[in-house]
Amino acid sequence: KAKIMNIEITTKEYLDLLDILHLADVVMSGHRKGEDMRTERHRALIQKLYALARGEGLDQLIRYSEDTNKYALTDDYERSTLVHAVINEFGDHIFWDALIEKLSMRDAEQIVGGIDRLNAMSDSDRRTLEGPIRQRYIEEFTENGVSNLAIIERFSISGGMPAKTSD
Repeated sequence: KAKIMNIEITTKEYLDLLDILHLADVVMSGHRKGEDMRTERHRALIQKLYALARGEGLDQLIRYSEDTNKYALTDDYERSTLVHAVINEFGDHIFWDALIEKLSMRDAEQIVGGIDRLNAMSDSDRRTLEGPIRQRYIEEFTENGVSNLAIIERFSISGGMPAKTSD
């Protein structure tokens, strides 16, 4: 049997908890077309914690939808929270890191003659090779953003590789 925990928090702490829950929910589910079964228990806990707003004078922040049988944050909450600014900043950080990583690896791979040769390099040699490439991209994107990026289409017999997404 699961042990029951009693946690006492202030209304201000509950409002902070709402921000944390919303942040977690957006990260787990915001980019998905459907519900991910791996996060079902997390989403159930979020619903349980959202339900605590009822009767606490916070009904303007969370509403219950009879249609979906779920609690959802209201527009008033969405306008008052810092969560989306934090998510956007994090998304930008992830975007630039991933882009720089992929471009640096691609260029290093081309320089050494393929992924097998790149993977055969010692960690030290690989860092020595990729470091200046990565630094060049950091400088370029810091100065120009995506202004100088261009797509060079390369076609293969199969028509190319489709883009990979999380869904």
